[in-house]
Amino acid sequence: MKKLYLAAGLFNAAERLHNLYLEKHLKRRGYEVILPQREAKQFFHNGIFDKAGVVRICRAAAADLQNLCIVCIDGADADSGTAVEFGITITATGKAVVYRTDSRTAPERELGVNAMFAAEGASFVYEQCFFTELDQVDDYYEKLAEAIHQAISSLEYGFSS
Repeated sequence: MKKLYLAAGLFNAAERLHNLYLEKHLKRRGYEVILPQREAKQFFHNGIFDKAGVVRICRAAAADLQNLCIVCIDGADADSGTAVEFGITITATGKAVVYRTDSRTAPERELGVNAMFAAEGASFVYEQCFFTELDQVDDYYEKLAEAIHQAISSLEYGFSS
């Protein structure tokens, strides 16, 4: 089983729903997915968030040589926790897939991505999101998962296509 660690925002409904849809479609391709909001949930107890605990497991997952980190850098600036996870994974494993779904960007005109995300070993995926109806969502995530799968294959990470 190929294990992917999704490094992405996880604190609002839109981010959580995005992560769930991406997980669903990556699993269809045979990947095991470590989902950030599911991992973080175990660190909420009686209204208190164990920050040290969540940092410990996220750091371990990002540095695990058995995982490949899939990094979402949507928005005007990448989520700061996601940026840290990217740095950890590139340093530890030398490989990551970085993706953007923002419809305002494309590789030929990208200005908003911090240059550090272009570190050697990072494979970029741009899959702009233009859906406007719920019945288009699964088709979009199918395309995004396929593009990420192709990027994984191109990294020669030891995963077979």
